[in-house]
Amino acid sequence: MRLIEAEVRTSAYRERAERRRRRRGTGELRGDGWVRTEADERLLALATRYSTLTLRQAAAACWGGQAETARARVRLMTEAGLLHRSAEASWAGTVVWTTERGAQVAGTGLGAPRWPGERLLHRLAVADVGLGLEAAGHTVLTEREIRTADAADFGAWDLLSRLGARVESSRAQETFPVRVGARAVHWPDLVLVPDDGHLGAVEVELTPKAPSALRSNLRAYHQAGRRVLYLGTAPVVRQLLGRPGPDGWRDGIAQEVGLLPPGRPGPSTSLLRVSPLTIKDPGVAAQVGRHANRHRCLA
Repeated sequence: MRLIEAEVRTSAYRERAERRRRRRGTGELRGDGWVRTEADERLLALATRYSTLTLRQAAAACWGGQAETARARVRLMTEAGLLHRSAEASWAGTVVWTTERGAQVAGTGLGAPRWPGERLLHRLAVADVGLGLEAAGHTVLTEREIRTADAADFGAWDLLSRLGARVESSRAQETFPVRVGARAVHWPDLVLVPDDGHLGAVEVELTPKAPSALRSNLRAYHQAGRRVLYLGTAPVVRQLLGRPGPDGWRDGIAQEVGLLPPGRPGPSTSLLRVSPLTIKDPGVAAQVGRHANRHRCLA
């Protein structure tokens, strides 16, 4: 009897799943085969803004850490054509990102993200940091959001105003990236928006950059008077802040460009703060650690 009941339930689910795949309903109308919830909508928005999330990150941000609930809801939205999902990277587990229809339903004003390929680890690390900052009550803008806003005239000012930040009229033409040289600009991974509207950049670094590139970026932040928080693995922190040497402290690039005074640094200055990168998602954290260890062995 139980076997027959299980077969009936399985058959009913398959019928509903087929209806979701066939109708591609958004969970708003009768006959769609599912009903979209506020948590579903939050996931669609986050997956569009941050481009890619692990199932664990989705569960923590939208369903209080309930992984099975997140798995079931992701399956529904995938069948309905709102999400893509992949288990291509074993260390990440299941990862999700929105389809074009899913991005439209999310209502963020952003198009559907693309699969990141080799940039998956960095993208998931940035998402982990951003979700953590949002959970702590901070207003966070992703790189996708600031690039879209900056493409419009007065886009940065308009977006900050809509977020309720107090922006001086003299800064109306301020943009989110910082200028590097005469023509190039540098985009931060994330932007923190305090109430006073004075932007703070967040950089998530898994491995040290080429010294010349890092110098250029730090000088750009210094010249723009933009606050920046660098979150990095141990090799990155050493590159930025320096390390002990046989003849005393060996300065890092932050001292070279004048963002820190010479010698062993304090925890932060008015413009620069450097902290070890902490990742909550266990799969992403483990992969970041392996990535940093490989770099340390090659150094």
